[in-house]
Amino acid sequence: MPGPMGGGPMGPSGKGEPERAKNFKHTTKKLMNHYLAKYKVALIVVFIFAIGSTIFTIVGPKILGNATTEIFNGLVNKLSGGSGIDFEKIGQIAITLLILYMISALFSFIQGFTMTNVSQKLTYRLRNDVAKKMNQLPMKYFDTKTHGEVLSIITNDIDTLSMNLDQSITQIITSVCTIIGILIMMFSISWQMTLISLVILPVAGILVKNIVGKSQKYFQRQQAYLADVNGQVEEIYGGLNIVKAFNGEEKVVKDFERANRELYHSGWKSQFLSGLMFPVMNFISNVGYVGVAVAGGYLAINGTITVGNIQSFIQYNKQFTRAN
Repeated sequence: MPGPMGGGPMGPSGKGEPERAKNFKHTTKKLMNHYLAKYKVALIVVFIFAIGSTIFTIVGPKILGNATTEIFNGLVNKLSGGSGIDFEKIGQIAITLLILYMISALFSFIQGFTMTNVSQKLTYRLRNDVAKKMNQLPMKYFDTKTHGEVLSIITNDIDTLSMNLDQSITQIITSVCTIIGILIMMFSISWQMTLISLVILPVAGILVKNIVGKSQKYFQRQQAYLADVNGQVEEIYGGLNIVKAFNGEEKVVKDFERANRELYHSGWKSQFLSGLMFPVMNFISNVGYVGVAVAGGYLAINGTITVGNIQSFIQYNKQFTRAN
């Protein structure tokens, strides 16, 4: 029983550190050429509709800013003895904005549905290929792996890949389009406020890089110890009579407690560090908000930009910080 009876104090299955891909670039290239290439047309559809959805979303704040400007100018006009707010024009702006957001939502639904369909078909194909591969492996491979580790490869690892494919590809496309589009819109409003927003990016990049670098190793250990715990549970309960026959209860309990403790610590640290991302980015976003608000107020007083432009820029600034 190599699972419950083995395993040293160093790490899962006595390996010390979780295994990494032996050739990450080759694996990624094979995934792209051998698996994703079959869904080239679907991925192009995802790419087009993701870009379309992002563009319509980006244009929205600028149009909303025009409505704010109309309301502000109408109030000033009313105080000056004029006709006041032009509700008809504001209504037209609101209808235009509603149509844009509806089109954006439709595009987002189409690209999400298509990408989910691709990822699930790919997962189905991967499971079949892994099952065929498992049937062709020599016995010595299974002598060095617990049942739980083998099951973890077939279930946990493929599920993780499927989830990342479903989310990461569209997220990369939308993030790139969002960054480029928002930068264009920000420069069109005010290059001074845009520079203020860009100044904080290096600070954000350094903080995020440090957090991701520290959390990554704990996520890897979490996945490795999850497989180890699954292997021990499956083998201990499956071979309980053998464990009792060789008086191995005390040893398997200690091994399980060690692996479970390591899984707890790695899981806690990985979730804690990844959880820091939101408050850090929120803090950076607030710093940028203050700088933009001060600069925008100054420019508005001088008549360089309108009140609606300030509102639009603040929305763009938050989206830009979030996208990065």
